[in-house]
Amino acid sequence: MKVFLNPSPSKVSPFSPSELEKVLSFHRTLPNYTPTPLVPLNRVADRLGVEHLFIKDEGKRFGLKAFKALGASHAVFRILHERSGGILRPEDFLAEKGRRLADGITFSCATDGNHGRAVAWIAQLLGKPAVIFVPRGTVHARIEAIESEGAEVVVVNDSYDDAVRRAAEEAKRENRLIIADTGYADYMEIPIYIQQGYLTLFRETTIQLEELGEKPPDIVFIQVGVGAFAFAAARYFHDPTAFPRLISVEPTAADCCLRSVEIGNGRPHSFVSTENTIMAGLNCGTPSLTAWPAVRDRFDAFVAVEDNYAREAMILLAEEGVVSGESGAAGLAALIALHAEKPDFIEKELHIRNGARILLINTEADTDPIGYHRIVGKTATEVERITPGNQSVSSEK
Repeated sequence: MKVFLNPSPSKVSPFSPSELEKVLSFHRTLPNYTPTPLVPLNRVADRLGVEHLFIKDEGKRFGLKAFKALGASHAVFRILHERSGGILRPEDFLAEKGRRLADGITFSCATDGNHGRAVAWIAQLLGKPAVIFVPRGTVHARIEAIESEGAEVVVVNDSYDDAVRRAAEEAKRENRLIIADTGYADYMEIPIYIQQGYLTLFRETTIQLEELGEKPPDIVFIQVGVGAFAFAAARYFHDPTAFPRLISVEPTAADCCLRSVEIGNGRPHSFVSTENTIMAGLNCGTPSLTAWPAVRDRFDAFVAVEDNYAREAMILLAEEGVVSGESGAAGLAALIALHAEKPDFIEKELHIRNGARILLINTEADTDPIGYHRIVGKTATEVERITPGNQSVSSEK
């Protein structure tokens, strides 16, 4: 594993309470919205010597097995809201008013699976077409999941970054609307809308911890691909003197954020890896331009872990009744790796000790069911039957 400690994490611009409420209020209008469960991991906590360990289970979000719909739906709403001159209400988004505003749009993006399915899902709810680009090696189950939402899938014979470029090029030629979670030159506004959409996850978690009578977490592990999700965490927990320590997690085979911050000149850098990782949702070579400054400045530490730790984390989570895919288990993978390889670091630098309150995010469930069964030895259905005695919280007051 690799670790880089930010010597001076700094405060970043926060979202206002009204902005947070607007995003959550929007998501509450979507079909089948319900807060995802917050699950205490008592067995894992005992094993790792941690007193309070919770995981937010985004594998149950909208029946899509991942959290990405929070971002994609919010971005499309904001686009149509602007088209309406600022008068489209959230409750009219998927009704006739919203559908008319979306007339003529073909939605598109590049994806390793989860974001593409989210874009296809929202396009289908609006009754509009979608064309989704995936990199070479994307497992068939993820392609099928995107197609199940009515989208056309194009397999690009190269990396995720190449799929991003191909989607952008074809969008210009075919007049498609890109809904991408990565910001690049001349494409900066929509990724910010997506990043804002992820705030609902953190707001729900705050409410759920309050319902449990729990204090806020001391440490939060956040998966980092291009950085969109990490941006939301940085802006939500904006002040390092008042909020939890934030730790980013990447695969060692695709650690573009860790390497970018290591270089020390403040700019994001692209890295091409010849290795593969089972953490497909984090297999990204270039940080998002819209996300990078907040992630660079606010995060306390950057961690990269090998695939074997993700496998171990998936198995441990299954024993707790939590279905977690390879990328979804990355936060716990980092915690396991730190305990195994950097015990002095976690005590002296991260202050993870008995009594610490740690929050993990399960960003995806079994989006590759065959791979999941191969690693865990059970199907998702079998894991969901496990009841280790934990009490999860999913309701809102």
